[in-house]
Amino acid sequence: MPSKRRLVRELEKLSNKFLKVDKRKELLVSLSGDKTVWFLWVSQMKGVFKNIDKAESIKFAGLILLLEQKPKSNFYRDNLKKFLINKIEFYKHYDFSAESKLTKEGKNTKKLWTNKIFRLFISRSFLGMLILILILGFILWFYIDRESCLEFVDRIIQPFLRAIR
Repeated sequence: MPSKRRLVRELEKLSNKFLKVDKRKELLVSLSGDKTVWFLWVSQMKGVFKNIDKAESIKFAGLILLLEQKPKSNFYRDNLKKFLINKIEFYKHYDFSAESKLTKEGKNTKKLWTNKIFRLFISRSFLGMLILILILGFILWFYIDRESCLEFVDRIIQPFLRAIR
């Protein structure tokens, strides 16, 4: 996969095909005619946007779809021009190294959470809560089914209590 900076340069080059008046006329003539030049340009743009940001690719596809529906509409042309200009300016000054730093930081955060969870199982407060839950569960079990609870005490717990005495 090419670097994102290279993709941004390619995006700027491809966008200029629509932003410059004479090249835009060529694309729009193709859109009303055989559409090969138009589809070639659209597929190249979608590929660039898809590799930079998938959300931007979806927005671009929506604008293209609207323009293909009504190729003579100045409103859709202006929206597409505005979108392309904004994306060129945005990505021209975008810091792609920050994304890699964020992903590294996200991995460190995941490690931190796993450490916190493992420490929770070892901590005294968790063990105290666990013992409390077991005692309450045993009391609840005693009130729900006395016979099986007393049988459990006779067969399992009573030998331990005798060994301790």
